[in-house]
Amino acid sequence: MSIQKKIKSIQSFSYYSIAKVFVIVFFIARPVHSEEAKNNSSFYLSESKKLDENELRHKKEGWYPTALPIVSYDPVIGNGFGVIGNLFDNGKKNSPLFEYQPYVYKTSIYLFKSSGRAESYGIDFDSPYLFNTPYRLKLSLSYDRNPNTQYFGIGESTMKPLTYRTKNLSSENLHENAQFSEMEDAYSYRRPSNSPNAPRYVSDVDKNVYDFGSTTLSILLDRTFFGAFRILFSPEFSQNVIRTYDYKTDNPNRQNSNLKKAKDPLTGWESLTPNGKSQLTEDYESKKILGYHGGNINYIRFGLMYDTRDFEPDPDSGVVVELNHAKVGKLTGSDFEFSKTLLQFKYFKMPLPQYFEELVISSRALINYTKGSAPFFEYKYIWSADGPIDGLGGLQTIRGYRQERFVAPVMGVANLEIRWRFATIKKGDELFTFSLVPFFDTGRVWEDPNHIHLKGYARSHGIGLRAIWNQATVVLLDYAKSKEGSQVFLDFNHIF
Repeated sequence: MSIQKKIKSIQSFSYYSIAKVFVIVFFIARPVHSEEAKNNSSFYLSESKKLDENELRHKKEGWYPTALPIVSYDPVIGNGFGVIGNLFDNGKKNSPLFEYQPYVYKTSIYLFKSSGRAESYGIDFDSPYLFNTPYRLKLSLSYDRNPNTQYFGIGESTMKPLTYRTKNLSSENLHENAQFSEMEDAYSYRRPSNSPNAPRYVSDVDKNVYDFGSTTLSILLDRTFFGAFRILFSPEFSQNVIRTYDYKTDNPNRQNSNLKKAKDPLTGWESLTPNGKSQLTEDYESKKILGYHGGNINYIRFGLMYDTRDFEPDPDSGVVVELNHAKVGKLTGSDFEFSKTLLQFKYFKMPLPQYFEELVISSRALINYTKGSAPFFEYKYIWSADGPIDGLGGLQTIRGYRQERFVAPVMGVANLEIRWRFATIKKGDELFTFSLVPFFDTGRVWEDPNHIHLKGYARSHGIGLRAIWNQATVVLLDYAKSKEGSQVFLDFNHIF
């Protein structure tokens, strides 16, 4: 069966049927025991999830904290500063689950601000096998605001190369297949306004920028059954606020100033210049999008996952297959009616463990389909049990392209990383591991499942460094290059 038909069959599944299956498996199905599990827990776990002997030898016992200053860099939000504190409980070594779970409990608190005035505050809790049962609980409460959120439109049209005119003048030559920095430079020139109600001269510095703020409560409940399968249920509640910079001089892209200046195309002199009409406003006025003023979005999700990873934060081996379906509607208290379906594969393998014990091939492929009357800011949103993903482009998907560069009802992405641990340092009870990570990313968007094809993919490549503290805290530094430019990222966790 084709991917299109699989997605459509899931979309047509009645929610009553999904709910019945969920209740049967989640609450009624009895745990399955097996000698193969070789543990004394009350439920069966696949041996594939058992931690490697070498990794197990270094795993800490009991409670321990990790606290790090957040020093990050992203091309969209600028330099970021903050703090993240994690409190782990790994349990006792004689626990039947010690060899199978990354931790018993993990609580994280983070505070973050950037030079581009992005801010993020939140608290997360995770227990993979709550109270030594096959049930997992994840809770997340967060507030995020990014005054530099990118918008290039919705649909396959976003796959078109970047274009600009010399010094932002309509009478000048059109340049195609541009790099982002070239387009930004052209947009930094002021131009005559096209609207009679607008200022005489405007700039396009914020043509593809808007201000997005969201307060979100997310809950994930899942249950492990048959050793490596997980059935998922996840409600999520969010309030979203949208602002634009139309005809304003307040400019988040100027990291050292709140006032926007633009160059005169003849003299090159800079003067205070309001922003012109944004791409977002143009699409709203053309009735191409919904959600221009934000709104309440409340999800109800059901999903199924097959997960054989040996260590979730930094796996050496295993497979993940995830299928989840979400519904948003008036009955959930939302302002819009739409649904989402995700199909995702992850694969981790040590190809030659006898020769290269610390070399891991890591790969991911996913496709996400949004159907219905979704607001524009929800098309970019991909939810997975391992964490949310925003659009195609940026750190989480196609590094080297701007965040959310490609957005449409159907989005597909594939990633390949070669993770080579080249150094391990032990200082007392603290373990530090360092990995070199060359990578390749590719992806594409389509209008609907019937239009899926294998042409015109965006591609990027690069190299990264990972520093892993006590096996579960991953610090990431990546350099990526695409045909639209290069980017550097400093952040936390593997991208998949």
